[in-house]
Amino acid sequence: MGRPKVKAVVLDPRNGFNVDRTLTKQDVQKLEELCLGKLMEECSPSLDTIKMQVYFDMNYTSRREFLEEIHRVLESRLSSVSREITDSRVKTREEFDALYCKIITYIQLRSGMGSPTDDTALKEATAALQSVFPQTELGAFMVLLKRDKEQQLRELTMIVTGIRLFNKASKKGGEETDSRN
Repeated sequence: MGRPKVKAVVLDPRNGFNVDRTLTKQDVQKLEELCLGKLMEECSPSLDTIKMQVYFDMNYTSRREFLEEIHRVLESRLSSVSREITDSRVKTREEFDALYCKIITYIQLRSGMGSPTDDTALKEATAALQSVFPQTELGAFMVLLKRDKEQQLRELTMIVTGIRLFNKASKKGGEETDSRN
């Protein structure tokens, strides 16, 4: 029935409960009967409210659970892109260029700031990444352990996202940044 409803029944002076003493066996039986009577009422706004609260609790996730699910789905979608980056063994200039483009795509997807197919968003992300991680650093990135590459990808995402948000706030770009996150 819900604590608020039981509390309301006990505190209602018409029901004759003494709140300054422990309920007796007869008090508990009377309380059960009163609560059962309230539950059986045909037209009770307070009961309807309790029913809605129970329905809501049973059918809707908390904000925390909702955000955890979004992050879980995002991680599962990005895992293949991340794996392509961290497992790659590049040798040629074209392969290095392709890997750098994958890193930019990963950063855009992870940050949620614009589509990787949007030219303006792509240019902004590329410029931001080049300012902190020039393409010449890819060689050093390639010799890192897999977990260190993953960590660096996360850090680069946060840095590039911060740069793009700063640029947007200072009106130096960021027109294509999507503020979903």
